[in-house]
Amino acid sequence: MPLTGVDKIKLNKYLKEHATGDIYYIDMCDYLGKRGKITDVEFLEFFTECAVLEFRKDTKISMKQVSKYISVIDSFLGWVHESGSEVSDETLDKIRSLKEFYFEYVERTEGCVDVEFNDNYLVPLMDKIDALYPVSDNYEVESVSNYINKIAELEKTIKGLEKELDEFRRKSDSLESSVQKKDEQLDSLKEEKVSLGREVRSKNKEIEELTGTIEGLKAKISELQALLDDITSDRDALVCYKVQFDEVSSQVTELTKTINAYKREKNKAEKQKQKDEKIESLIYQKLIVQDCSLDDLLRAVDEAGIKTSSEEVSRLLKQMKSKIHIDSSRFSTSPRYKIVKPKVMQDGTFTVDVPYGCKHMDIMLVSDFHIKDMDSKTLTGYEVLLDYCTNNNINLILNLGDFYHGFSAVPLDYNNAISNYKLTEEAIEKLPKADGIYQAVLGGNHDRNIANYGFDPIKMMADEREDFIDLGYFHSTVVLDGSLGVHGSFDLHHPEDFDFPVDLDDDGLTVGYMDEYLQDMYERLEKSRDESYIDIFGHTHRSQFNYPGGYCYIPPFLDGKFRRGANHLRIYFDEETGIKYMVFMPLSYNTKLVKTNEIVYQKMLSR
Repeated sequence: MPLTGVDKIKLNKYLKEHATGDIYYIDMCDYLGKRGKITDVEFLEFFTECAVLEFRKDTKISMKQVSKYISVIDSFLGWVHESGSEVSDETLDKIRSLKEFYFEYVERTEGCVDVEFNDNYLVPLMDKIDALYPVSDNYEVESVSNYINKIAELEKTIKGLEKELDEFRRKSDSLESSVQKKDEQLDSLKEEKVSLGREVRSKNKEIEELTGTIEGLKAKISELQALLDDITSDRDALVCYKVQFDEVSSQVTELTKTINAYKREKNKAEKQKQKDEKIESLIYQKLIVQDCSLDDLLRAVDEAGIKTSSEEVSRLLKQMKSKIHIDSSRFSTSPRYKIVKPKVMQDGTFTVDVPYGCKHMDIMLVSDFHIKDMDSKTLTGYEVLLDYCTNNNINLILNLGDFYHGFSAVPLDYNNAISNYKLTEEAIEKLPKADGIYQAVLGGNHDRNIANYGFDPIKMMADEREDFIDLGYFHSTVVLDGSLGVHGSFDLHHPEDFDFPVDLDDDGLTVGYMDEYLQDMYERLEKSRDESYIDIFGHTHRSQFNYPGGYCYIPPFLDGKFRRGANHLRIYFDEETGIKYMVFMPLSYNTKLVKTNEIVYQKMLSR
């Protein structure tokens, strides 16, 4: 299906909204709503025309946008050649002329040649097309003026389509606003329906139980009444039946007493439960601030207007210890209690064994699951991750933090402590696992928020499941250790001491900002940045690769209602130098993980 004028405008808008590392073939098709309907050749022709149009301008152009065009042309040229699809001579001529167009543009605008753009984008593209589509010695490139005339005609068409697109956007915005209002009304009605459904089911169950009892009693009373009506002549029989009637009535009376006693006990138990929860909350709020004796806790409960006893408080303390780490220190004969926040490990080292003679190793990089509950989205996403690892012989997943989203409040609240504990227990029980696949988890700021309540959720997961490994919090060094010595290392980060968003540049996060952050951290560790092959970050909620800076940002695997993705990392080894180079393969997640690109990285010293 050929690209329409509207499609072309939307594709240019897509490129402006996405960084080079975030541009994926599948995302572009989904953006246009035409998955599987647009060929690689059509994409190649379109982006080639876009690059030619930029170079024929007389005003300053965006080199970032042109770099995106050249990068996409490079990728599609390889895919078209690999698939054996036919490319027109006109398109190939235009691609071969791009470098000539660029230097004409520089001369026309009296500018300077961008050496980085020429060396990193134009020259590799020229080398690639010469290798894939070599030309004869007498080949002559079609003149630039012919292309310029064709482009002028296309510009007229584009201007007309831009007007149509503006009108389409206005109507679309109006429809989206109307749909949003209807969705809000529908969500409200759905919530009300669910609430009423629960109430109706509860009442129906009570009615069924009472109806069964009443029907049974009615049947007995009806039977006795019929007997009393029939027996009129025999006084003795009447007296006998009267006795039976009195016995049944007595049973009804006793049953009523039993029901009333059960209700009283149930109400008493419910009141005791509410009282226990109030006292537990008071104890937690007291112990999270300071250590206390039993008398201190009794006074705090009395001041809140709740009558209790030392035995009752001791019972509740024992009950709370099963979830929250409450320590007791004995001075003389009176113990003092306190909530002990776990000391989380930082700046840890994780050693990965590299088999003898291994030429390369595959690792999965994920980040920011932000698990709130074990719903179908979380479980399905986890299974998709394990399926990809199984199918691609990956047995190690490195998670870069915020595994849990958690429940938090200021000041710390006991109900949130219990909710976080239950969430961790449920994750331990329900998260899928696969034979031979391990996940090493670096704790993030959200995981640390949970640890403030009195237990470490990452350590708890690693202690209970053999397939989880605790990397500590915020920073960990991964050491690749072979039988003949260490191959090299790289560092994982989930920063705690800066927030997002911060100032951005063309490469995502400000390069100077990130260099300063890393420099401070390595100075604190008394290490050189050259000891680490690359720095890999979670927490940023971005997908970005910075080659000169030597760091990579891993996107959130599940970001709210959106499915983002992950990164397949392949590390190549050299017997003399250790790590030879790395290949990062960004993965897009729709119904499964799909590779969208390959980024080859080789460390540059003295960054």
